[in-house]
Amino acid sequence: MDELILIKDFVISTLMAGFLAYIAYQQLETNRNKLKLDLYNKRFEVYSVSLTFYQELTGSGASKELVREFIEKKEAAKFLFSTEPSIYSLLDEMHEKSFKINAVKKNRDDLVDNIEVMDLLAKDATEAANWFGPAIKELSQKMEFFLNT
Repeated sequence: MDELILIKDFVISTLMAGFLAYIAYQQLETNRNKLKLDLYNKRFEVYSVSLTFYQELTGSGASKELVREFIEKKEAAKFLFSTEPSIYSLLDEMHEKSFKINAVKKNRDDLVDNIEVMDLLAKDATEAANWFGPAIKELSQKMEFFLNT
């Protein structure tokens, strides 16, 4: 009779351990999927803000809030895309070139009397704006791997 109780206790303990192991495994999978989703969302935010930054920059000029948000996402990209540092480099170059475009848009009225300086700034801004289109396509290609996995 004692043997039967021991076997019964062993079977129940084994079943409980198996059930708990299954629950732990399910939690592990859920956490992995949540991590993947969180990484995807943060990486997509970098891409999305970059597109908005480009659109506003080449339109009427990027607002201070958008510039701050772009800088924040650019710096986050250093860690989010650590296996592909060229993404951060490209975003950093976008940031640098944005100064040329914003300088013309923000200081146009102040430079009306100085045509030579305005022409130089306009030339630099045009070159930077022309660079942005292909750069956005390059960014999309570089980020594609991270956004499709």
